[in-house]
Amino acid sequence: MNTLHGHITSITTEQNISLVKGLAEGHLFHSLILDTPATSPWLKESAPIRVLFKETEVMIALPPLQISVRNQLPCRITAITAGAILCELTLSLTATSSIVSIITRSACESLGLKENQDVIALIKTNEVSLAHD
Repeated sequence: MNTLHGHITSITTEQNISLVKGLAEGHLFHSLILDTPATSPWLKESAPIRVLFKETEVMIALPPLQISVRNQLPCRITAITAGAILCELTLSLTATSSIVSIITRSACESLGLKENQDVIALIKTNEVSLAHD
């Protein structure tokens, strides 16, 4: 599980759903959660959070890119561990933080991915979870 620390920057609520934006490791994250500030007191601007998402939910793209996915993280591939079916990519966000993506080996090969290559990590808004930090 990828875990980054940050804080909430804004919350938009409609009925029982909230779109929460947060800043973690210098990147803006969007998360769609089934909760509201009225039902979860920790949901407030500036509150510390952990941004959580599975390695299998991180897609990889090459720029230039126009797509509806809101969580677009420019990063660099620092390591590729290739298996028969899957590849694990370690992606550097900053000098001190990284995330992991697991994609199919065929996708890795068809994109021609290599270590030290700049890519964009994509995570759908509904795949990002938040926890009070």
